Parts: sequence; structure tokens; C-alpha cells
Amino acid sequence: MNWVPAAKNRHFNVFHCQDIDQQASMLHAWNQSYCQLSAGAFEGGVMEIDTGAIRVAVERLNRAVLQRGGLSSDCVAIGIPLHLQGHSRLCGQRSHVDGLHVFSDPDGFEFRSPERHVVVDIEFYPGRFTNPALRDALGGIAAKLGPRATVMDMGDGRLDAMRQLLRAIFQAVGTNPHLLETPAVCDAFEKSMVFGIADLLDAEPVHDSAVAIGPSRSWGLVQSARALVEQAESDCPLSVAELVAALGVSRRSLQYAFQDALEINPVAYLRVERLNRVRRALRDAASVTEAATCFGFWHFGNFAHDYRALFDELPSETFRRRQGHAAPVWQQGLHAANPVTAWLS
Repeated sequence: MNWVPAAKNRHFNVFHCQDIDQQASMLHAWNQSYCQLSAGAFEGGVMEIDTGAIRVAVERLNRAVLQRGGLSSDCVAIGIPLHLQGHSRLCGQRSHVDGLHVFSDPDGFEFRSPERHVVVDIEFYPGRFTNPALRDALGGIAAKLGPRATVMDMGDGRLDAMRQLLRAIFQAVGTNPHLLETPAVCDAFEKSMVFGIADLLDAEPVHDSAVAIGPSRSWGLVQSARALVEQAESDCPLSVAELVAALGVSRRSLQYAFQDALEINPVAYLRVERLNRVRRALRDAASVTEAATCFGFWHFGNFAHDYRALFDELPSETFRRRQGHAAPVWQQGLHAANPVTAWLS
């Protein structure tokens, strides 16, 4: 049995499969063939978000499978495991839950998946982005990933933040499948994905022994960063990786400059800037959900907590006051049990 939503959405879809060949065809860009290795009835599925430039798919399998496939040369593809339990290999490399899986390879790939398999596959198509900053960032990502299919050991929980972001995005879009029809939300999603991976690959601990760059240069760098944020108007940078790419400086230099000049780290600075943008956007937004996701807030519980801590009121209170009526603030079911949760847990 294969189930496709009756009202097919161009950005979000869920497919359930009890046939292994159907499962392989759901990841249509991967040109895959599946060979079931372990005994038992097969059950799988794919839940996908697709903007054209980025496709993110959660794939579930309940049997060990040998996968062979290959992607087109215009695609950069990675996998982030949510669950991998059992023997697993990608092109001979040991596959594990703390490994970033690189699938893009001109010679294709072979992946021996384990019995319990839930992986988020991410396809980037640099040539389809209208934002040149995202194309440039993807060039840097591709260089760091290298040209061959492999498993990059992240370790130290470095993949956890990306997993949390992916879960939050799927919860938000699964609750409101038409959310990505809003151009600003779609842009925020693409920036969150590209710069989220860039941040993952660039992340390094910032030590107290970081070399000082001088008070005048610190202040100048912070002013350049703030000017970039303020000039962006509605398109506020969502991450430190985005600021670093735009300014052409190292992450460590930016960290030191903010600490030296403002006694705040750049992550906290961007968060309060984005919260202030949401507050202003609530005047005209259709919902709090729309306003929050336009500025990259996908985890609504954390967003509401941070908003209240900064402004001493919930975003729903701001929304009702500024809209002048008691409109439904969160999309129906946002805090209720969500079927998407079963896929990601």
C-alpha cells in the first residue's frame, strides 16, 4: 500500500510504503535500487519538504536494506541520522548516529542500512537558489564535504542542534502544510538549512585565550555586523554562520569582537534582533506562527519563552493587542499530539 495525501501539497508530503521498490522511488532524485536483507514484512515511508532549491526527506525503514544510487552533478546531498541501530556502512565506512553522511559522489554510493533506520536526507541544488549568498555558502559546504560519499565523524553531540532544528521545522510545517507558501517563511527555511549546515561544519570551541583584535577593530567589526542586520529590514540574518559569510571574517573574530564591544555573544545578539523583528511583524502577520517562522523561529515553545523573557508578555498578547481582535494565535493543534512526532521520535 502506498498512501499519498488526497490534497497534494507542493511543499510538504507524506508517503507510506509496504513495498520496497515503491520506497526507493519515493526519493526520486537518488536513482536508487533497494535489496531487502533481513526477513519480515517491509514497512517504510518518506516525509518530505521541498522548495525546489532544497528537498529534505525523513526516510523510515524497518528492515536492513542494501541501497545503491547516485545523484545528479548539480546536487549536494547529505544525511543526518535520527536513529541507526545495527550494522550499517556507507561505501565501506562505518555508519553511525554521530556521523554526517555524504551521499553526493560522481560514482554513486552504496549504503547498507540497519534494521532500525530513520535518516533525514537533505538535497541542495545550488543553481536553483535566487539568493547569491546561499549559492556561495553552498560552494563552501561542498568544498568541506569533499567529492566522495563518506561518513564524517562529528562526535561530541555536534549533530544535536541540527537534529533539533529539523524536528522543529517538520513539526511546524507538518502542523501547517501551507506555511511555506509564504515567501518570507520559505526564504527563512532555506537560510536555516544552508547556514545550519555551514555552522555545523565550521563549528569550533571558542576559548578564553582567543587572540584579541584590539578595541577599535572590535567596535568597527560589530558596527559592520549591526549595519548588515539593520539594512536587511525584513530579511534579518538568522545565524552567526550567515553573518560570518557576509562579513568575510572568522567565527572566532566575530565572537571576540561582540564580547569585547557589547559584552554579548553574536548568537544572543541575533536572537534579540530577530525577536524585535517578530514583535514589529506581528502588526501585519496572519498569525504568530507566520511571524515567528519568517525570522527562523521553528521551535515555538522556546520562541514563546524567549519572547516573554525579553518583552514581559507572550507573543499572543502582542498579536491580539496589535491586531485589535482575539484571533487564533497558534495554528490549531500546534501544542497537541502531532502525527509528525511519531516519525521523528
